Amino acid sequence: MGNARVITEGAMLLAIFAIMLGIAIYVPFSSIVLQFVFVLPFLLFAAKHPVKYSLPFLVLTFIISFFLGSVIGVTITLLYGITGLIMGYGIQKSESKGNIYIASSIGFLFSLLLLFVVAKLFFQLDFIAEYQQMYRDTVNQYMDTLTNLGQTPPLELKEQLLEMGNLISSIAPTVLAGGAFITVFILIAVNFPIAKRLKLQVPKFNPFRNFSFPKMIVWIYLLVLLCSLFITEDTGSFFQMVILNASFILQFLLVIQGLSFVFYYAHMKKWVKVIPILVVIFTFLLPFLLSIIRVLGIIDIGFSLRQRLNNKV
Repeated sequence: MGNARVITEGAMLLAIFAIMLGIAIYVPFSSIVLQFVFVLPFLLFAAKHPVKYSLPFLVLTFIISFFLGSVIGVTITLLYGITGLIMGYGIQKSESKGNIYIASSIGFLFSLLLLFVVAKLFFQLDFIAEYQQMYRDTVNQYMDTLTNLGQTPPLELKEQLLEMGNLISSIAPTVLAGGAFITVFILIAVNFPIAKRLKLQVPKFNPFRNFSFPKMIVWIYLLVLLCSLFITEDTGSFFQMVILNASFILQFLLVIQGLSFVFYYAHMKKWVKVIPILVVIFTFLLPFLLSIIRVLGIIDIGFSLRQRLNNKV
């Protein structure tokens, strides 16, 4: 009876995914909306059934995807299938929403990296190299346009633009990881309410104001800043790439910590909710605020700012 239920529900969810995939591939612009719910069939299946059935379910979706959309279909299944199964398994095991988010983000990032490796090995397609070449062509076209307009651009300008392109390529791992975490956050925000309406017991995030990183992150950040003093002008060095990516990631985490403190302080002072939301918006619009919030995050972690405020109340 149990196996019959697994087969029935599995077939139904496979059919739903196949319909969604077919619409996304063959109906223009439909993928803009459907990309946010591709994980749902996988999430529902993994949340309701033992983990041993998840692999056969994933294999069947790969087969269906290949016949429906060839490489595109398999790519969609790879990105969203693994992520959805991780989300569903976390729900089944009553994991916290934070743990599900981190595990799903790592799964999505793994799928992205696997996609890059397959593209490189089987299709000789290097996304980073393609981006670098496209960026160089854009810079050359820009310089040629200035020349044709009668302006002589300084050589330093071209060198600076090319160095910027190298920098962006160097932080590609950070961009990739950040994109994965942001994407999964959106997927959870969209699919968990739907799953809840379908009678699944989905967890909730703890209030953002109570979020805090361990103190170790400040020491790691200081170590990275110290190591950055030894970076040479060799933009292609592995050491530089590691330090740059670590610096960007840690700075972003400290900004998150600072914003969490803003929400905490606003709650403590009983400010209207729109104030911390406006702080978040302007933080990412105004670069100088970004630095202030990051320093606030360092102070909050390093000097136990919240505890000090509570002691004064």
